[in-house]
Amino acid sequence: MSEPMDPMTPQPAAEPAPRPAPAPYAAGTGTSPVLPGRETLDKMTYRERLALKHSDPEGYKRMRGV
Repeated sequence: MSEPMDPMTPQPAAEPAPRPAPAPYAAGTGTSPVLPGRETLDKMTYRERLALKHSDPEGYKRMRGV
């Protein structure tokens, strides 16, 4: 049987958990430059439009022309 741990004895620090990779739609793929205008919005993939809508709702509305 092992000896009980003394709460006053320093313990080794736990290693931090690795950070998960960001979701692919959050980063975008960079297929289209973000310039204002409907043409740019039309060139974006669905994931890029979704990321833009969540990160900059006002900019998304301007690009849609709403």
